[in-house]
Amino acid sequence: MGDEKTGIQEYYELSQKVAEAIEAVLGIDVTIMNESMERVAGTGIYKTLVNDQIEKNSAFDRCLSTGKSQVITDRCPESSLCCGCSRILTCVEHAAICVPIRQGEKVIGVLGIIAFNEEQKKQIIKNADIYLNYLEKMALLLEGKYSEFQVNMEKKILSDRMKGILDTINSGVVIYDGKGKVLYKNNSLVRILNEMGIEDIDCFVKEIRKNQLLQSLLDNDECTRPCEIAIDILGVKYSLLVTITCLNTDSLSNEVMLTIQNINYFKKQVMQSIEKNQLRLQFDNILGISDGILEVKKLAEKAALSDSNVLILGESGTGKELFARAIHNCSDRKEHAFVPINCGAIPDELFESELFGYEKGAFTGAYANKIGKFEIADKGTVFLDEISEMPYRLQVKLLRILQEKEVSRIGSNKIQKIDIKIIAATNVDLQKRVREGLFREDLYYRLNVIPINIPPLRKRKEDIVFITNHFIKYYAEILKKDMRCISNEAMSLLLKYPWPGNVRELQNLIEYAVNFETGKMIRSELIEKRLLSNQDKSNLSDRFDGKSLGASIKELEKELISNCINKYSFFNSRDYMVQQVCNELEIGRATFYRKIKELDICLNNETCLNNENRELDV
Repeated sequence: MGDEKTGIQEYYELSQKVAEAIEAVLGIDVTIMNESMERVAGTGIYKTLVNDQIEKNSAFDRCLSTGKSQVITDRCPESSLCCGCSRILTCVEHAAICVPIRQGEKVIGVLGIIAFNEEQKKQIIKNADIYLNYLEKMALLLEGKYSEFQVNMEKKILSDRMKGILDTINSGVVIYDGKGKVLYKNNSLVRILNEMGIEDIDCFVKEIRKNQLLQSLLDNDECTRPCEIAIDILGVKYSLLVTITCLNTDSLSNEVMLTIQNINYFKKQVMQSIEKNQLRLQFDNILGISDGILEVKKLAEKAALSDSNVLILGESGTGKELFARAIHNCSDRKEHAFVPINCGAIPDELFESELFGYEKGAFTGAYANKIGKFEIADKGTVFLDEISEMPYRLQVKLLRILQEKEVSRIGSNKIQKIDIKIIAATNVDLQKRVREGLFREDLYYRLNVIPINIPPLRKRKEDIVFITNHFIKYYAEILKKDMRCISNEAMSLLLKYPWPGNVRELQNLIEYAVNFETGKMIRSELIEKRLLSNQDKSNLSDRFDGKSLGASIKELEKELISNCINKYSFFNSRDYMVQQVCNELEIGRATFYRKIKELDICLNNETCLNNENRELDV
């Protein structure tokens, strides 16, 4: 609207100059009015009356309504030209000539000269035809200027509409002329470059056009597919996804429009969307009715309301990740990504690149940019499972992320701010790890802001009964079995068993029992067979009588690992054998080597790791 007013004002200013030019040539005052009968220009006494309304039924009104020139050489009340004018009795005008100003067929104004004395009147009468012709030519000048103004306004309106449309799309848009000059850039491009941390946007936009790959595609007329280009500014590489459109509005313009996306942001959005749309687990989905588990749920619900870091403690299979997901899904971050990271399953050499990401060419094999887990989790939650297995050298980097809330990819010196909540989990005594020098004390305290300790299943007898009945019903429905209950003898075995694998182990057992039970009730024989597989069928409680919980768990762990090693000991390659053992036990190599060292287990009759093979230490 402001531009339209500016254009009208320019037209009115030109009208005033034309009026003054006519007055200088003829020596007679001039008035110009618009189609609303407002005086837009004037000389003499009418110069002070610009913007005033001109009277109805006047010569100017008649010229506007009929589109015909008006020549008045004698002011007379009886004259048809003066009859009806509201100023007939007070009129001081002795003569006048008015001509219409047109735009096509439409009359858009009137240009006129007025005599205020007898001398000017005689001048008009004597030169009426000459003055009429002269005024009509001056009206044509104004008509041309007004048409030019209208065309420019239509172009401006169209341009504003296009800009409005381009500003509503999420992609950045920039238009260059044939020489690389920036003709237009939309608001989204400015936003995208601001998000990338670009300070001098105009300089960066010019650098985009100079990109060699982009120029090569233009030279070879390959403008149909999106391409990834890299812009290097002071050693910092920025990756963009660019689509080229050659406008070619005329044969000489060679204008180019680029549609631009921050490719890292695009990839990040896709990965966040994948992570965000995972199972929406809530606290009600976590099974348990015991006082212990209900108390943990209440504490976890409070932790969900805070952005402070959470450390979940509990044995394997107690549901640490379920609690982490429920905390995330009940927090203000629930609409953003939940990114789980199993610190024990990632090889040491890949740990850093997985967490922090890397730039293309940062190392051998880095053929493309990779977004790190922490970037994906921006505004969401990172779940660090088995945090005790994180390599010591990377613990200081994690600490820095927690303190500074920023991350940098491998091969890049660009710092990116991130907003994440950390939930860590472990099944070992982290304080003991700190004392042993295997875990940083400062990181421990940074993570252990809100500790949540999940009690083991063996300490929740009522939960064993509740969870057992739940999974019987669940798997009976899934497997289409008419299974209704479990015998008292079988339940007694379950209540006596120490459950080193906790809820996960109980779930697997019930699934097994529902599969293989032939009657409508799960019998103790089937349960005992499963629990005592590869062992003498002695009473389960006798095996652990007199032993502490820690000793019992270590004995079970050692037996499981040793049996698995023996199972795959026929492989000639030790590395392949270790990989098979890790796959079956669902643990990482780092965890495997730590366990065999901790439990004094030998590999293939080799000397135990406490004595030799130090190269396996992690």
